[in-house]
Amino acid sequence: MSNKPNLSVNLNKVALLRNSRGGDAPDMLAAAALVVAEGVDGLTVHPREDERHITPDDVVVLSRLEAIRTGALEYNIEGDMRPELVDLIETILPTQYTIVPVLPGEITSDRGWRPHDDHERLHSIAKKLRPRIRIAVFCDPDKDSVDLAARAGIDAVEIYTGIYAHQEIGSADAERAIEDIATAAEHARSLGLRVHGGHDLTLENLPPLLQAVEFNELSIGHHIASTALLRGLGSTVRDYLACVKR
Repeated sequence: MSNKPNLSVNLNKVALLRNSRGGDAPDMLAAAALVVAEGVDGLTVHPREDERHITPDDVVVLSRLEAIRTGALEYNIEGDMRPELVDLIETILPTQYTIVPVLPGEITSDRGWRPHDDHERLHSIAKKLRPRIRIAVFCDPDKDSVDLAARAGIDAVEIYTGIYAHQEIGSADAERAIEDIATAAEHARSLGLRVHGGHDLTLENLPPLLQAVEFNELSIGHHIASTALLRGLGSTVRDYLACVKR
């Protein structure tokens, strides 16, 4: 399988470390510059309502990067459908808005689009923002979740890879999880959708997944930041790029 997806680096954990101390260290723009210099395809941010990491100001500042303004670099904003975030996205017009179901008090997003989510609002937002920007929806690794999102007239799904990532590599459970992701991805492609993936992807669990599933884009942040603390951001991003583009 020829599979060289785009890599979009999530900068949330840079902001989380900065916010834990106050001030501007580590510097968000310096981190972005290091990542961009390594040749990644995009930057991702997920501004949460409690502003515990990425803030609205961060979203605006990053949108002004030359590579983003010229379209050389994709800009992906993840988040729920709260009005103030939708207004910010409509003002900035990033490359992509990835709509993610958010539960109160959650540490991280760990489930995709489901029947009890606000389908009417999703339809309304998709209609309002397309075709000016790409609309993606975070989906569980199953066909029903993909179908629910697709009905809104979106462009892409991001398949939640956390279930796979939490299994032992090479185990029967991991293989079943890969099969579920592959089935959801194939179904999404049959509907004319781009296929993205993300959540807890690492240098170790990426290769088996990429051998089985063709992605258009991968969004990776936590494990890049975690590895970078020990090995350095630039070399870490180079390794992830080599793994994704291999």
